Amino acid sequence: MKKPLFRQNFVAVATAALLCWIPAAASQPQTEDVTSVMAGYNRALGVQCDFCHGGTDWKDEGKAPFAIARQMAAMIKALNGTALESTPGVACWTCHAGQRHPSRLPPEALAAEEAKWPHDLATNPSRKLAMSVYSVTLGVSCEYCHVVGQWSVGDKAPYKMVATMVAMFDEFPKYMPPTARTQCWMCHKGSTTPQRQP
Repeated sequence: MKKPLFRQNFVAVATAALLCWIPAAASQPQTEDVTSVMAGYNRALGVQCDFCHGGTDWKDEGKAPFAIARQMAAMIKALNGTALESTPGVACWTCHAGQRHPSRLPPEALAAEEAKWPHDLATNPSRKLAMSVYSVTLGVSCEYCHVVGQWSVGDKAPYKMVATMVAMFDEFPKYMPPTARTQCWMCHKGSTTPQRQP
């Protein structure tokens, strides 16, 4: 039994349209849901939309936080795709954790860590400070990175990772405002693994 002419034409046209649409749709870049991205910024910085946006023109880039957010997003993408690609990576929440400005290393915690150092341990003050910063920032003891008694041996993975982490401090200024001052604490906050989300 022959199909009605209308139905044959409809099927042919629909199939042709579908075949034309699939490659075009497949070549289009996939975009994230804008609402969820904006909600992520709100949560990560503890702000409302008007912190970055003015009035009802959501594309208006007149406010400084708008431009900074754009730069920070580019930095996260760059770091996660290079230095941090072998790690879970970072997100806005990692540094901000619900605050407009990332937290800083608590000075009282640093002073307490420095006070623990044996007085007879021969080391220069800058090394003592650096090691104390690492201990407080990561919430670890010296043995986490070092082999006891062989302090310069760099066999442990955390010891090797320090070079990668330190190199990121050369990348930060490319994206951050000139007044920004970064610290390891801003991401780690006393943990070996920075948080990506609450």
